Amino acid sequence: MKPEVVLRFSGVEVRLVQGDITKYPAEAIVNAANRHLEHGGGVAYAIARACAGNAAEYTRISKEAMREQVGRDYIEHGEVVVTPAMRLEENGIRYVIHTVGPICRGKWGESYEEKLRLAFLGPLKKAEELGLKSIAFPAVSAGIYGCPLEMVVETFLKVVEEFSEEARNLKVVALVIYDSESLQKAKSVFEKRL
Repeated sequence: MKPEVVLRFSGVEVRLVQGDITKYPAEAIVNAANRHLEHGGGVAYAIARACAGNAAEYTRISKEAMREQVGRDYIEHGEVVVTPAMRLEENGIRYVIHTVGPICRGKWGESYEEKLRLAFLGPLKKAEELGLKSIAFPAVSAGIYGCPLEMVVETFLKVVEEFSEEARNLKVVALVIYDSESLQKAKSVFEKRL
C-alpha cells in the first residue's frame, strides 16, 4: 500500500494510506474497539474475523487477554489490550492493540478530544514498550461512534507529533483509511501539515 501523504515528526514517519488495515504490513495494528472488546461491527469485526476466521472466537481471546492484562471486563480510554495477530502474521503483523475511543454521535468538544487523545496515545506507548518499529491505526471513533473525521485525523496528528519527541523504537505510524471519500477528507488534514 503506497502512502498518499507522508509527514515527519522528529524520527517518526507518519503515513496516510488507503486500504484494508488487516493487510497493512505494520508490526501492530490498532483495533478501534468498544470497552468490552465485543467485536461485533465495523473495523473491530473486520480485524477479529481476519485474525481468527471467526469474530466470536477472537472476541473470546480478546476478553481473556483483557482479564489477564487489565484485571477486569472492560477498558477505559487510554488503556489497551494486546492480542496475537494469528492469521495476520502472514502479512507481517505480530499484534493487535485494542483501544477504545469516545462515542461522539456527530458532536465534538474538549472531552471527546481528550478521550480520543488517550485512545491514540495508549497504543503508541504500548508499541514503544514492546519495542515495535511500526504501527497502523484506523480512524478511531470516526465510524459508527460518529466523531467528525477531520477532528479525528487532526487529533491523531497532534498525538503522534507529541509522542514522536519521546519515541525511541517506533519509526513508522500509519493511518489506514478504507474508503475514498474518507481518504480525501483525511488527506486535506494531512496536507495542512506539509
